Amino acid sequence: MTGIVTAGVAAGLLGTAIPANALVGAAVSDASYAFTANLHIGEGDQTRACSGALIDAQWVLTAAACFAADPVAGGTVAAGKPALKTVVTVGRNDLLGTGGHVSEVVELAPREGTDLVLARLNAPATGVPPVPLAATPVAQGEVLKAAGFGRTKTEWRPDKLHAATFGVDAVTSGALSLSGATADDAICAGDTGGPLLRQKSGGGFELVGINTRSWQGGCFGSSETRTGAVATRTDGMHFGSALAAGQTLRAGDVLVSASARVAMRADGNLVVTSVAGKALWSTDTAGNAGATAHFGADGNLVVRDAAGTTTLWQSGTSATGGRAALLNSGDFVIRDASGAAVWSSNTAVRGDLDHDGRSDMSAWYVFPQGTDATYSFSGKPDGSLSGYKKTYTSAVGQWGNEHMKRATGDFNGDGRADFMAIQGYGDSSVKLFIALGKTDGTYSEPAKAWEVVPNHVTFHETYMTPLAGDFNGDGYDDVAIWNVDRTTGVTKLWTLTSNGNGGVVRLIPSEWSGPKGTWLASRSKFVTGDFNGDGRDEVGLLYGQGDNSIKTYVFPTTPTGVFTTPATWWTGPAATTFDWNRALPRTGDFDGDSRDDLMFWYDHTDGTDTVQTLLSTGTAFGPTPKLSLSGHLDVSSMQLVVGDYNGDGRDDLGAMYGDSSTGVVRLWTWTAKPDAMFNGALLGWESSPNSFVYGQTHFMHPYYV
Repeated sequence: MTGIVTAGVAAGLLGTAIPANALVGAAVSDASYAFTANLHIGEGDQTRACSGALIDAQWVLTAAACFAADPVAGGTVAAGKPALKTVVTVGRNDLLGTGGHVSEVVELAPREGTDLVLARLNAPATGVPPVPLAATPVAQGEVLKAAGFGRTKTEWRPDKLHAATFGVDAVTSGALSLSGATADDAICAGDTGGPLLRQKSGGGFELVGINTRSWQGGCFGSSETRTGAVATRTDGMHFGSALAAGQTLRAGDVLVSASARVAMRADGNLVVTSVAGKALWSTDTAGNAGATAHFGADGNLVVRDAAGTTTLWQSGTSATGGRAALLNSGDFVIRDASGAAVWSSNTAVRGDLDHDGRSDMSAWYVFPQGTDATYSFSGKPDGSLSGYKKTYTSAVGQWGNEHMKRATGDFNGDGRADFMAIQGYGDSSVKLFIALGKTDGTYSEPAKAWEVVPNHVTFHETYMTPLAGDFNGDGYDDVAIWNVDRTTGVTKLWTLTSNGNGGVVRLIPSEWSGPKGTWLASRSKFVTGDFNGDGRDEVGLLYGQGDNSIKTYVFPTTPTGVFTTPATWWTGPAATTFDWNRALPRTGDFDGDSRDDLMFWYDHTDGTDTVQTLLSTGTAFGPTPKLSLSGHLDVSSMQLVVGDYNGDGRDDLGAMYGDSSTGVVRLWTWTAKPDAMFNGALLGWESSPNSFVYGQTHFMHPYYV
């Protein structure tokens, strides 16, 4: 079909920037095509229009050309937020009517190597049934239906949904050649991206293709008589958030969740990307065009070359009856038949309150008037931190900071940062509150999730240290409590498992316990992370020995979230080299290998500072600390917070530094390099003198510090 043009991006066809909104065919009068979407792209001179198909409550499949810089020429479309504001209307036959669902597109996920793109809606179209993808291929001679909001034979801008009938003239590996069943069946401007459908024997439709090119014969304003068209095939396309045993991702296939994408790229690389479109993890198998990712019946995820004869990468997991799933938190995990995690990409972006694919720093701020607030500082693309946004305000006297312990996590697994707080009261009762991150980048009012009655024999706020992490690997962060029994003095770890809605399911004691007088909390510095890469977080601690040397322990968990006997992961040299009192530990995946590492900021006696990084091997840290940064800062005037502030898949260091001589506070970041070293300090936001009080600021971490 030499000379065939893009079917329906109106601005690219006739040189007129108009919101063309249907096929030459009959107007639709019922809800049978309710899944057909209208896309209004751009504003003013850049306005263009397309159609699409709702294939999930939050995802529309359409043509990539709709979002190209030149819709007629096509070209690569970048993943992430669309360059032009895009509004989708779906579930409505008449665009001037009411009903259905209207939502802005907040993210594009191109299907590489095809003219297809997935568009994520800001809010799900919960009342509109999506169209299912066809599993069987189209055959030559089949009769199909096409739907769209493009021009008709007599109308430039009809605003109504139309449908037409097409026969299949030819089938190739990626496309369908079509011709109108009658002279009144044609695909016109505004129809690009619209669904091509097969009638199912039991009623309803299934999606076999997306309309991409047309002669536009019979369309308003066209002198062409040919009604042929081309659609990109969608049958066999894998869409969803998981792979079951025996399923395969081929070039262009993607898994999607609220916070990440897994794409099998045309070059053979399997890549996890964030909502910002930045690669967080990959199999490093680029250069093998046509490679596939297959999840075997044995639970091993394998990337093989195009011939299927050479293994390029494998997870090395055994999970018969399991599946590989992309969680809404952003982690790509493999689970066995019982649902227990056995492997993780560790790609959840921690502390991302505004859900832009980069970590934010959140602080609890105590006002002298008796109120409290949270302030969040967003990570920017270069890794620096922006100015603050107030994200929560309390009532007067609502909280008592001196008996409050906080930690951050993602307790409902939506990829947005939440926080929890343990509050002790004068009657010795204790309450656990959880505040969930909202879509506007603020926190909800903290809600009570668990409580301890007055005079409880085991728990008292004084002896409780809260820690956050996904300790059972179900995709929701839980709360662990390091507790010294107020009656017996015995130390034990307890797990409050999350119910996924900001509440807890049950309280579980650890298998391990420490006798009275051992495992002193006053000699323990706690951290959390997935140190062994099994998809479940562990608790780690730097313990100060009697001679002030350091020993690091890791407490693993079972698939039910129960903590077991700790193992020694690193033993430090004599205190003359590393004194426990001068070490400030933090954890993060600093080299991007899917395992969290340990680092400590060390304050030397001569006033200098170094960052010592102990990379995880999966069973130990180190063994030798890696000098990854050096400088000269007063650690008593610094609060250090780990996060992926530039969204590149490696955790960075962030800090607020308070200058007591000027009353100015500054935010600094040190972004991680691929070798787990850190770049030089990058200055972000800084306050005016005495406008933001350092001493009233308490930054939150996944572990209470």
